[in-house]
Formats: sequence, structure tokens, C-alpha cells
Amino acid sequence: MTPPLLEAVKLVHEFDGGKRALDEASFQLESGEFLVLAGPNGSGKTVLMRHLNGLAKPHSGEVLLNGQSIQEDLPTTRCRVGLVFQDADAQIVGQTVAKDVAFGPENLRLPRQVIEERVNQSLKATGLLGFHQRRPHTLSGGEKRRLAVAGVLAMQPEVLVLDEPFTGLDWPGCADLLAVLDELHRAGTAILLITHDLGKVLAHANRLALMSAGKIVANGHPSQILPQVEQYGIRCPPGELSTMSWRSK
Repeated sequence: MTPPLLEAVKLVHEFDGGKRALDEASFQLESGEFLVLAGPNGSGKTVLMRHLNGLAKPHSGEVLLNGQSIQEDLPTTRCRVGLVFQDADAQIVGQTVAKDVAFGPENLRLPRQVIEERVNQSLKATGLLGFHQRRPHTLSGGEKRRLAVAGVLAMQPEVLVLDEPFTGLDWPGCADLLAVLDELHRAGTAILLITHDLGKVLAHANRLALMSAGKIVANGHPSQILPQVEQYGIRCPPGELSTMSWRSK
């Protein structure tokens, strides 16, 4: 049987003092899937995210990529599993948009022509084509978030993980980012989107997982899991599942 594309197996992570941030957290992400992971603040979502490409190492348990431990080849894992953090500014390092997107491929020592092709493809995919010479600090919040995504896409990941990507964005910014994620999903990229605000995105998901106190406590089709969300401190959006998208506002 083919293993999942990405799998967390009973991850345990303890803060100093012994408090568990992750308490045998387990989940699977299949190739091409769009999974929303929801949970209240402090439930362990961001800590879990940092384990998925080896930025954090569990005290026990493991993360598998195509059935193999990511610890066996972290450089390859970090190309294949791209993380987009909540604070886009902290992820932007280049003096121009093009230099920022080129940063990762340059560190891979790819040929210049390949780097330029990846920059152009990533900027086109995120709606930033023509922004090459713009200074990142002049971009809007939504444009910065899309630039952070573009920088990850230039590494050509199979999995894109985003932590609260709609924080601080207005409706047009959310709608633009969702359009990018929809297109990536249609092209075959597996997406794990971490949020506490289901009303913006749940209509786009194949699956919904809930996290509480460091555990994955529910996991399944959104229509099956949605009735459970409020018992775990997550606001249930009003209306039908099909309307839970800022692209439909």
C-alpha cells in the first residue's frame, strides 16, 4: 500500500518545565489534498507545523515523507515541504521582490537560468508578475503574504503549509490569496492550512482536522467534523459549508 505523502506519527514535544505542546499528535496528508487544521490559540498548531519539515524535533514520534523519516534527509524535506508563517515580514529577506523569491533557489546553487525561470513562474502563480523590482516594504499586507508564498513555491514543494495566512488581511487580500491556493491545489500541490477562522476557507477543503491540547481530536470530511468544532473552542461559521469562503463574499 502506498504511504501517505506526509504523516505525523504520535508526535510529543515538551516545553521547558515539562508542559506538553504536542501530546501524541498524529495525522496524514495525502498527495494533492487540501486539509484545514483548526484549533484555538494554544492548541499546538504552530508547534506541529514547525515539526513538519524538521525546524523542530519531537521528543518522541516521527514525521514521515512518503513513508521515510524526514530526519534522514532534512535538506530535501525542506524543499518538498514548504512552510509559510503567520508573520510574512519575518519570512521576507530580499531587497526586491525578485531577489526575495530567488533566495531559496540560489542557496540550492541552481543555474541562473533555472533560478530566473522559477522566480517568474512563482510570481506568475501568486499574481505578482511585474513586481520584480518592487521593494517588499512597499507591498500591501496581502501582497507580502503572496510574496512569502512565492518564495516557498520557488523551491517547488509538494506540500505547502500555511499558518493563519489570513491574519490582518482585508477581504480583497483574503480573496486574492485564496485564488492562489485554489490554483495551486488544482495543479496538484497538497495544502495544509492552519486556522481558527473556518468561515474564510472551509469550502475549499477536502478534509478538516481539529486540534486541542496538543492532540488531533477529530479528523474527516468537513461536513462530518463541523458539528464538533464548538466543543473544542472553535467558532462554527453560520450558513452552508459551500458558502464558507471569502471568495464567495
